[in-house]
Amino acid sequence: MKKENVLRYSLSLCFFLSGALKAMSIRAFEQEVQLYGDAYIADWVHDYSLWIAIMVCIYEISLAILALFGKFARLASVLFCISLMFFTYLTGVNLFFPGLLGSIESCGCFGELIHFSPLASFVKSLLLLGVSVLGIMVSKKKLCLFFCNNSIYVSSDD
Repeated sequence: MKKENVLRYSLSLCFFLSGALKAMSIRAFEQEVQLYGDAYIADWVHDYSLWIAIMVCIYEISLAILALFGKFARLASVLFCISLMFFTYLTGVNLFFPGLLGSIESCGCFGELIHFSPLASFVKSLLLLGVSVLGIMVSKKKLCLFFCNNSIYVSSDD
């Protein structure tokens, strides 16, 4: 199996487990969304926390399934990277700049199954981000961005 497939399948498994385990205890994950929203994002997140929690679970499971299809490998790799940049940002802010009441104890990354400390959550997000970037870099079909006429064009070695 190619290195890029191993990395993509590993991230796919991780995202699938994360989304499924969050969905199994959606109310607990809703509370995590409320905590992060109140502390680091915006007040409006609190009002829509259940919907956001549901959408995050659907997104993670859908992305995990999308990554299994080779046809969508590059798109999935880029979406993994973007998602993990956001999660790394959130867990980093929680670790390095805790709110007035202190940092949030658990990120809720894998639902109620695994509880990560703020440091472990940040390290996990950082490592997964590294895996997603590495997956893009080792891909045979390189993703090249060209800036031309204020537009972004994506090309590959097809």
